[in-house]
Amino acid sequence: MNEKQYVTCMLAGMIAMCGLGACGKANTASTDTATDAAVEKADEQATPESSAKTEVNGAAYGYAGTDPVEAAAYKYMVEEEAKNYDPADVSIPVVQIVKVDYTNPEDVLVYGDFWVYNYNIDGDTLTCVSGGNYPGVMHLAKEGDAYVVSSFDMVADGVDFDASAKELFGDNYEAFMKVYGDSEARDELRKITVSDYVNLNNLAVTQYQDYGWDPVQLNK
Repeated sequence: MNEKQYVTCMLAGMIAMCGLGACGKANTASTDTATDAAVEKADEQATPESSAKTEVNGAAYGYAGTDPVEAAAYKYMVEEEAKNYDPADVSIPVVQIVKVDYTNPEDVLVYGDFWVYNYNIDGDTLTCVSGGNYPGVMHLAKEGDAYVVSSFDMVADGVDFDASAKELFGDNYEAFMKVYGDSEARDELRKITVSDYVNLNNLAVTQYQDYGWDPVQLNK
């Protein structure tokens, strides 16, 4: 497995301000119609199974949807990758899926940009204490009506990032880079996911905060 990519919440804030990715590479991709096109393409390539209505209990990881593939990715980030950090009160992922490939039903491939953020509860605020970015391809196996992540091929960090991403994502590389470079969409999805976590768990929390940054008010 490739070396994991870590970033503290302080660095995450600095990255957002500077327009850089977690691996230290500048992102110059368009953040409007290009990202929309990538998402539409991914939707077109997904099979009806990807939108099947399934009973999903996402309270433990902040997923309020019904897609078992998405649920598996969220669950994996909390149960596996969050363990790489010092214990915190709450771990909440951000899952940005570029494409789901159902060609082999025994090995469903989920191409995406995956994050995990860890928070401590401080009154009405979730204070971010650590987090990391894990772009790559998850391999999912069917388990009853649900999916589980059987393995995870991660993009290498540092100078090997681009070559590794091209190798792993193949024809989906450009779509991945558009998603990877869209910090505004990622921030919005983070707000939605944290809000869902708070609401699903009935927490008396109204905002989250990265070190050195203003609090972000959550959706009610």
